[in-house]
Amino acid sequence: MTSHLLKFQDAHAPRLFFGREEDIRLAVLKDEIAELQSRLQRTETGYLIPTISTLQQRVREMEKNGSKR
Repeated sequence: MTSHLLKFQDAHAPRLFFGREEDIRLAVLKDEIAELQSRLQRTETGYLIPTISTLQQRVREMEKNGSKR
């Protein structure tokens, strides 16, 4: 798990996450983008680029609609 979602994790019950649903969704998307970007290499990973782009667009949409955090 990367840093965006960790902000919503309960310290005493690590499997529980607290916060607005929209904020948690946004955090998960950002973590997925970071994970996919970390997998990019010079060759044979070009198929990840459209996926990353689509997720980034979704994040922009959510932020524009007030799910900023």
